[in-house]
Amino acid sequence: MDIRIINTKHRIQEGLISAIDSTPLYKVKDKDIIQKAQVSSSSYYKYYSDKSDVLKDLEKELLEEFKIALNADGKNWASVTHAPNKKDISRLIDQNIDKLVKYFNDHQDMLAPFISKNGDPSFSYQLIDLTTNTVKKLIIYYFHLYHQEYILKKDTLKLAIVAKRYALSFLGPLFMWVEYSDEFTLKETKKMMKLMVLNSPYDISTHGF
Repeated sequence: MDIRIINTKHRIQEGLISAIDSTPLYKVKDKDIIQKAQVSSSSYYKYYSDKSDVLKDLEKELLEEFKIALNADGKNWASVTHAPNKKDISRLIDQNIDKLVKYFNDHQDMLAPFISKNGDPSFSYQLIDLTTNTVKKLIIYYFHLYHQEYILKKDTLKLAIVAKRYALSFLGPLFMWVEYSDEFTLKETKKMMKLMVLNSPYDISTHGF
């Protein structure tokens, strides 16, 4: 693709991000994006039919890169030859969650508006669903190591709930870091992630942070 086309499309995408910074997504108009992107109307409509088209294009790129990071880290977790105990999980979070953390670090400026109250709620849900599915596959894999996957088939709903609980424990701290990175570091974020994965909300709230 022509570099000029790429640059123009990126400017338009950045215009949408800039608009969401100050205005809820549902109130953002095409003209707002055009103004923020500093492109002509003809250039805007040459590549995008409307705001939703820009949003779809940008989110597609972000989700594809998220999948790559998630799959890379997931492979490391799937290399374990036994069901991980708390010590194993602590080590895995320290050593094998880097691609996911790097994704949030590299795309913080773009992610922040999307997961804010002004952004697109469905985007966060998509990240959670992708992570939930990856966790679910890992849980099934760990049970398979002991030929006990039949246990999971008895109650698929509980499996889904547990997988989502883990997904939120991984992503929740990263979502908060994206919005409040000036208040705590990525190192502290990983520490909170570990705390949430290894402990119940009750344990955390009663025994302190």
